[in-house]
Amino acid sequence: PRESTMNGQIVRTYSHQKKSDSASAFVSYTVSARGNYLYCVDEDKVLYSFNVQSGKLESATKLHEKDVVGLAQHPHRNILASFSTDGLLKLWRP
Repeated sequence: PRESTMNGQIVRTYSHQKKSDSASAFVSYTVSARGNYLYCVDEDKVLYSFNVQSGKLESATKLHEKDVVGLAQHPHRNILASFSTDGLLKLWRP
């Protein structure tokens, strides 16, 4: 069998640029229904909202007290769902 590789070009890099002693990473992301915003949840349980076109961080919102497991965007409405190890699923209007 032939091995195939995916060659791609980085179009944009997003970072919350926190100045912290401990490294953290995005654990989940979703794109808004219209494709204007990228929503990322970090290990710090904060939702970071980026403008896709400019790459600018628009807002940061604490979501849960415990680790966020996932994030989903409604396909037609401006509603996000976040779920976490605290046993809660929360709906948000970003």
